[in-house]
Amino acid sequence: MSETETWDKPVILRVGTYNLFEGGLANLADHNQSGDIGEPDLDDSRLRKQLGLLSRHNFDVVGLQEATWGVHSPQLEKLVAAELGMRWSFVGRSNFYGCDLATFVRTGDNLTVEHVEHLTGAPFVHGLTNVTVRVNGRRRPIHVLVGHSAPSSPGVRHLEAETITVHRHLDVIYLCDHNSAALDDNPKTTGLDPYKTAKKLDTTPAQELDAAGFRDVGRVWKDPTPTVGHGTPNEDGGGDHLAYRCDQVRTTLPTACITGYGVELNGDKWSDHRLVWAEFTIGR
Repeated sequence: MSETETWDKPVILRVGTYNLFEGGLANLADHNQSGDIGEPDLDDSRLRKQLGLLSRHNFDVVGLQEATWGVHSPQLEKLVAAELGMRWSFVGRSNFYGCDLATFVRTGDNLTVEHVEHLTGAPFVHGLTNVTVRVNGRRRPIHVLVGHSAPSSPGVRHLEAETITVHRHLDVIYLCDHNSAALDDNPKTTGLDPYKTAKKLDTTPAQELDAAGFRDVGRVWKDPTPTVGHGTPNEDGGGDHLAYRCDQVRTTLPTACITGYGVELNGDKWSDHRLVWAEFTIGR
């Protein structure tokens, strides 16, 4: 970020990252079913509640994990864009069980999209979306990365983090479900599956990203609120309730640009992940 850049007025950029849990749909079996007239015949009531939650935050950029919309992805992408009032959208394919990544941007006078790339090769299990956005009055673009780290392999997650660091000299906002703990996590583990817990609490990826200058906004803001651990929609008991902060916003922008952060607690019935948001004031 150049100190010589000037703005008539600072630009506020609000971003959110949210793992929908199975696309926000009633169940995975719905994802490849159609009605008699070829239109989606889905129970999208949970998705619509999630969209209501997202809409209240008036985001400029949203990254969604588990956009598992199957054959209905084009229709549901349009639905989400319309409900959020965002004119630009992109769904990047996942190599792993259709857990696609969806990105939405509220374009306008202060924010435009210049380019999008989506990586699907190794080491990325779910891919990586890189949306290049331009903030009015700012010389350098901002790269919004949307990711979803490997679900069960600390080794692969470390490789993903190492590969992400190739962007360290760019101005980056990274929206991701890391599937692993943050450096400041210290959850209760009594009674939980020790095998799964040990894998989730491996902080090697977080260490890698921190060392490369990708600041964890939640840690900067000193907010330890877990983003998972409250259960799964329609859960019938049991399950692993490790409470930790795997959903994060990270950035290479100066700390002074970070002017807000939070974890949304009002959507716990609609996903096993919580919506995480951050605010950046570009021009500070």
